[in-house]
Amino acid sequence: MPFEIKQLSWHKRRRPTEVPKPVAIEVDDFRQEVNHPCEVTVTFDNGEVLHMHGRVIRNPITGIWSVSAINGTGQSVLARFVEP
Repeated sequence: MPFEIKQLSWHKRRRPTEVPKPVAIEVDDFRQEVNHPCEVTVTFDNGEVLHMHGRVIRNPITGIWSVSAINGTGQSVLARFVEP
């Protein structure tokens, strides 16, 4: 399933630091169901591969489906589902 990674920036709330950026994402059990829990595998630009816990979200205004994922160290990723 195609996903478009949205770059998250927290520089307005925290000091800017150099953090790895996600370049690829795989969602194993994606369903278009609000709050559906899913396992997410994210590859970062430094070669690191992390497994995260995610949930499916839907924008009530635009109807766009996305996956929001976070791991135990606080790294988070947001990816928009691209309809085929």
